[in-house]
Amino acid sequence: MLTRALLLMFASVALLSACTKDDEGEKPIEGVKDIQFINARSYTDWVYFSFSKGETVEINDFQNSLEWDIAFHRGDIRTNGGASGIGQAEALNTQQKSWDAITEAPLSGYKKDEIGMITIEFTGEGIVEEEQPYSQVLSTWLEIDTSNPPPRYVLSNWIYVVKTAEGSYVKIQLYDNKNEKDEAGYVSFTYQYL
Repeated sequence: MLTRALLLMFASVALLSACTKDDEGEKPIEGVKDIQFINARSYTDWVYFSFSKGETVEINDFQNSLEWDIAFHRGDIRTNGGASGIGQAEALNTQQKSWDAITEAPLSGYKKDEIGMITIEFTGEGIVEEEQPYSQVLSTWLEIDTSNPPPRYVLSNWIYVVKTAEGSYVKIQLYDNKNEKDEAGYVSFTYQYL
């Protein structure tokens, strides 16, 4: 009888503790997510990614969809806002390289995507470019020197803050443009909601 009373008392305390936490509105902490080797090698196609889903998504009409946040095309990046889409997306370079240095989203300084020139073909005779919307801010993550073959890639390692299509903020660091076989055109990055 005493054992049963003790069990009921412990269960009641546990239930009250759980209710107190729920009543305070505690939310789970969003963890750091690591995405590796997104194949963005195509010169003609973009690969679209949703931060909330944590995966690539198929998009038919990128400029009229809210199902994506960021997209990759070799070294180019676009966000779902400005000239690239109907979302609220915009980006800011924090000028920091230490992940822990950015703990909250800055209030200003963001830029929306604009139209600019991107490479759509690389031939033996040179590169072919075309005007397309992309993020001039985020595309500073990688410098590609094609003056002498083979191309040389230099990563900036900047930490960026991206406003998503829906208006949330994400910090992101793009840390590699090659896959495990050292082939270029594969994007790897770490991101976390702020």
